[in-house]
Formats: sequence, structure tokens, C-alpha cells
Amino acid sequence: MVNSFFAAGQINSLALDINGNLSKILDLCAKAAKQGIKFVAFPELCIPGADCGDIFQVPSFMQQCAQAVLSLKYNLPEGVTAGVGTVLQGSDGHAYDAYVIVRRGAVVGVSAASAFTDSRDPRVRSLTTAGPDETFVLGAERIVSTRLHDVDGTSVGVFFSVADIPALKTAGLVVAPASERYELGGRRRREIAAAALSLALDTTVVTTSLCGCEGGSSVYDGLSLVAKKGNIIAASTELTFKRERLFTPDEGIAAPLPEYDQIVRAVALGLYDWMLKTKASGFALSLSGGADSGLCATAVCLGLISSLREQGFDAFKEQLESVGLPVPAFDGGDIEQYVKAKIMPKALITVYQGSDVSGSVTRTAAKEVSSGLGATHYEWSISKLVEDYTSIVNSTTPDTPLTWEHDDLTLQNIQARCRAPGIWMIANRYNKLLLTTCNASEDAVGYCTMDGDTCGGLAPIGDISKSRILKINRHIADEGIKVDQGLTMHLPQMSYIAAQAPTAELKPGQTDERDLMPYVVLDAIHQMQQGSLYAPARIASELGVLFPQFTKEERLTFVKRYYQRLATSQWKRERGACTFHIERNDLGKGSGFVFPILNDGFKGLLSDLKD
Repeated sequence: MVNSFFAAGQINSLALDINGNLSKILDLCAKAAKQGIKFVAFPELCIPGADCGDIFQVPSFMQQCAQAVLSLKYNLPEGVTAGVGTVLQGSDGHAYDAYVIVRRGAVVGVSAASAFTDSRDPRVRSLTTAGPDETFVLGAERIVSTRLHDVDGTSVGVFFSVADIPALKTAGLVVAPASERYELGGRRRREIAAAALSLALDTTVVTTSLCGCEGGSSVYDGLSLVAKKGNIIAASTELTFKRERLFTPDEGIAAPLPEYDQIVRAVALGLYDWMLKTKASGFALSLSGGADSGLCATAVCLGLISSLREQGFDAFKEQLESVGLPVPAFDGGDIEQYVKAKIMPKALITVYQGSDVSGSVTRTAAKEVSSGLGATHYEWSISKLVEDYTSIVNSTTPDTPLTWEHDDLTLQNIQARCRAPGIWMIANRYNKLLLTTCNASEDAVGYCTMDGDTCGGLAPIGDISKSRILKINRHIADEGIKVDQGLTMHLPQMSYIAAQAPTAELKPGQTDERDLMPYVVLDAIHQMQQGSLYAPARIASELGVLFPQFTKEERLTFVKRYYQRLATSQWKRERGACTFHIERNDLGKGSGFVFPILNDGFKGLLSDLKD
């Protein structure tokens, strides 16, 4: 018996799935009752899901959410009170981000957000902030929004933003239910905020969050924190593969995974949830033998190993068989070996698509990495396809045939585009999710071929900078990738990729950094432009400090090239596949960089650069 007064309830939600989310909430409350827990704090918007967008505004949807609250009122186990996040229609007809305290037979109270903390969160634009007297109808009751609620004699407060602090001074326990997506470095920021809130209010604070990839791009990290007197006294593990989980203060502080392992786990969890929630039977991937496709393949395998490790065989088997993947018997032995030998051949199909400018280095790397992961791997050549298309176009201008000297971009792009139809056929034939391999650095400057290497439904590493990807792959080759604190997945074959200079391999002698600039420089410019909001002139000056090995002329060229390509490639970002939010400086059209497709190419800002 735990006998804690409260616990954080974490669920892997699905947007719009009110009944499914509600079922998980009730299951956890039943477990809490058996453990003697009196109050379970669930995350913000856990009933409808946090990623519902404009559907939050639909009156019938808000009514279904209200009915779900009433269902809790009549079906919660005796002795357990739950705090649940939902959308409710206010007396003024607007949609509100609301947190409802409910026990069997009674709605204890409602708190509605009077302010939001993150103006860049797209969800904020769909919901209204509540005034002090906003009321909500739940069944036959009309309830006024308040900040404090009595739960078994304890005053429980609900915190949305700093605007709530004056009303929470007498709370015995404060719930901060914000659903937080995973973000590199986000844990430390949230620990500081929770500790500061507990100190300011001189009370215990519990934070909650959703788990997993709910609506497409946000991977909710499931991190719960308990803070008291300015200190973090308990912290859950992050990025759980469990569909539901209770976390109590007596579990203490779980050590976070190191940065590189954590990033790959976030991608792996997103991939696993996409597979389950789209009913896809695994993944298809054009494995080029390069850094990006190698990391995507690795994350698929890590997700399967992590799921089996954390959830156990029965849940793992049920989930995979629900999407048509056969799951042979497991004797409880080596999890990594079992997944690679028995699951990966069906879960991931990789194809190396060579051309006349492909080399043996990338071909060997693709074969070795795929073999090391246990994926089903094929090789074929697109040379004949490229030749046929070139001949067709040459027939329109027989006196001026295509040449590398005059038609460089045309000849590069046709190779990338000839790779798309075959891998799409594999994905369609075997009900696989087709992955694209664009990264954040390439996304920033449009270094990709539309309808070529961008083809697919999901870009799992599209928000990870290339310089970081290269470091992650070297880490995987040398040390493996941690599944958790007690198990490491090994892939020494990644050394075949980590040893290479990045190349799109679309023309003879090509390297990415020769086309663009060194990736560490590109990523530094992106950080200063997007994260610090520096002007081009200041960025050029800062580059002189960070990279003194380059001349002033080279640094100015790098800055101009970055801004010009950023400006002209917004149309590509608008068309790009969905990607997971990982780094803070997100360029995604839905949650990061809002920018017009048609623009002047930053001519005004770049005019300040002095040669």
C-alpha cells in the first residue's frame, strides 16, 4: 500500500478520443484506490487531448467533454478524487481550458485558465482566457471558476500561470497541470519553475503532463515533478512507453537519460505511437547509408526494444498484433536480440537505391546498419530510370542535351525524385509508414528535393540539427544508445556512417558542407537567428568569435547564404512532412517559425552587412 495523499496520473492520450482517454483515467483511478491514494492529478486537457486545434471550438465536442466529466462523477471509485483537464464551454459560449476536480457523486469545482504561459503554443490560439466570474454548466449545476478546491480537508489549488499566484497563497497542495511536450533542455526549465512556485507559495507543488505522441508532432514527455520549499523532491522518468502510469512522491527522483540517448528516445516514442495510432504495420525507409536515414532506422529499433522493456511482453504483443505485426513467443531472455531477430524484419523495410554517382561506401554502410538492426533490406539501381527521364527531356531539345555544367540542379533533382516511387510502392504494398529523413539544418536552408527525398508522411528527425545528428551517430557507434539506466542497445555498425562526410550523393564529388557551409556554422547561425533573434550583422560579428578560422569574407558569405536560402525555402517547409518537436528553435509551420512564402529575401536586413 502506498498511502500517499496524492499521485500524478499520466496517460498516453489521443486527440479527439474522449472515450479512450476517459477509460485510461478511470483505470488509473481504480489502481489509485487500491493503493490508498486520495487524489489523482491528471494533465491539462487529458480528456479531449491537447492537440485538438479548432475542434475545441465545436459546441457538440465541448458538450461531449462535459458529458465525460459527468461520467467520471458517476463512475469514479469511492474515496478517490480526480483532477482532470478538459475543454468546457463557458456561459459566454467560448471554449475554455478548464481543470475540473471531481469525485464520485459530485463535481467539487472548476478552474479555468485566466492566462497562458506560452504564446507560441498553437493551442493557445484556440482557447479563451477566463474572467473572474466565468461560469460553466455541468449537468444540472452551474459552477463558477475558482482556484481553490477542498479535497478531503486539503485545499488544492490549480496553477495555469503566474496570474494565479495571489489566489493560491492558502493552498495546501498546488497542481500545475500543463501538458508539456518534450524539448531538449526543457526538464531543467520546468524544475526551476516548479521549485520557484513551491517556494513562492510555501506549499507542495505537483506538475503533470501527458505521455507520448498525441496528435502528430508534439511528443509529450510524461514528466511529473513534486516540489516543496524550493526543492524538487520527486521526479518521474521521462518519455514513458506505458499507456498509463501513476507517479507518487515516494518514488523519489529518477535520473534523466543523457542528452543524446534522450533525444533518440523521444524520436523512438513518437515513431512507436505513430505506428499504433495510424494502424501501420511498421515503417519503410530509403536508407542511403548517410547520417540521417541511419538515425531514423535506429530510432525504429529503439522504440520496439523500449516498449518491450518497459511494458512487458503481453502489452507489447497486443499492441503490435493490433497493427498486423506478428509477435513470436519470447522466453524473457535478451530483449535486444529478440527484437532484432524476430520483430525488426517485419517492422522495418529499408532500400538502398543506387545511381551512377553512388559509391560503395554508402552502399556498404546502408547494408551494415540495416543488418545490425535486423531490418529487411533491399538494393536496387535507379540508373535506368534517370537515364530514361533524361532521354525524354533531351528529346525536347536535341541540340542542347542536359549536362552537369549547365543543368546541375536538374540532374541532381531527377535522381532524388526517381527514388520516390519505388519506396512509396514498398510502403503501400506492406502497409508501412514512409519516413523522410530531412533534418533541421537542411530544413532551414531548403537543402532537399521536393517530391524526392521529402516524400513520406513523417520526418522523425526534422527538428534535430545536423551537427547534433553527427554527434549522436558517433555516440551510437562508440557507446550504443541507452534504453534506460539498465539496458543499452548496441549498434557498432553505425561506425560505417559516422566515418563519412555528409553527402546527398546526387552529383560526382558532392559533399553537403561544400554546397552549404560547415554544419556547425549553419547551426550556430540558426540558433542566433531563431533563438536569440540577432540581426545578420550581429551574427556575422559573433561568428568571428566562435569561428576565427574563417575569414571575414567567408563569414559574411555564410550569413548571406543562410538568410537567402531561409527566405526562399519557406514553401518547402510548408509542404514538408510532419516532424517531432525536439529542439527549442523549431522551424515547423505549426508551432515554430511563422514566415511568409513570398518575401524580399531579407534584403533589408542583409543590407546592414559590411564587406
